[in-house]
Amino acid sequence: MDSGGLAVSAQSLILKLEKLLGLNHKLYQLAQTKTEALKTEDLTVLQQTLKQEQIYIQAIKQVENERIALASAYLNREDDLTLSACIEKAEPADKEKFSLLLQSLTEVMEQLKNANKLNQQLTIQALQFVSISMDMLMPKEQSPAYKPPGGSASAPKRRSLFDSKA
Repeated sequence: MDSGGLAVSAQSLILKLEKLLGLNHKLYQLAQTKTEALKTEDLTVLQQTLKQEQIYIQAIKQVENERIALASAYLNREDDLTLSACIEKAEPADKEKFSLLLQSLTEVMEQLKNANKLNQQLTIQALQFVSISMDMLMPKEQSPAYKPPGGSASAPKRRSLFDSKA
């Protein structure tokens, strides 16, 4: 390839990375919305946010596959298609763009990771609260060996439709 071909490939890869960065920023914003929905127990917003997240996750997967194909063509190989490898090969002007994108992608991924960790903790706390509330409302099953005085072992057991142990 001549250097003109490399510049085009580098530019198309840069555009794809910028698109990937934008999608990850949107996903991070959704993670923040989910955090607020979990804190305020707004199930409608939470449900809508989860649906939107799935759309963005699918879009990110598609753009990432496109990025991999572009990186493979740019680097002229099938393995080690990292952004760092692209930086090594790039012309000086493109090196700076790739480096800035690497930094931005790393930052947004770290923010996403932290937001998802917080959302996971909030979800676990909410489930624990529901479980504790159910345990307080629903008496425990009596031991099968226990028979009330004058009663038979075949007396119907009082069970909930919801198994809080699930």
